[in-house]
Amino acid sequence: MVYRYLATTDGLPGEEGTFLLCTCWLAQALALAGDIEEARTVFERVAGCMNDVGLLAEEIDPVTGELLGNFPQAFSHIGLVNAAWAIHQAQSRAA
Repeated sequence: MVYRYLATTDGLPGEEGTFLLCTCWLAQALALAGDIEEARTVFERVAGCMNDVGLLAEEIDPVTGELLGNFPQAFSHIGLVNAAWAIHQAQSRAA
């Protein structure tokens, strides 16, 4: 899971969970770079964060798995769809 920024270095108070959109971008970038297996691993980690009706929040607590921030978050869902598409395209090219 990817943090949007490190709270320890930004000078702002409070803590932030891992940012699901950034994690989806990582999966997409890995697929575009041809690392399909790692892209799938990251993708599946995000998909595993969905609640019982398939919704994602903006962030997730990396320790507890609790969904944090705005909920539901369209950006997280869009990122997941884009990552899935990139993985599918990379697999098609590799076949």
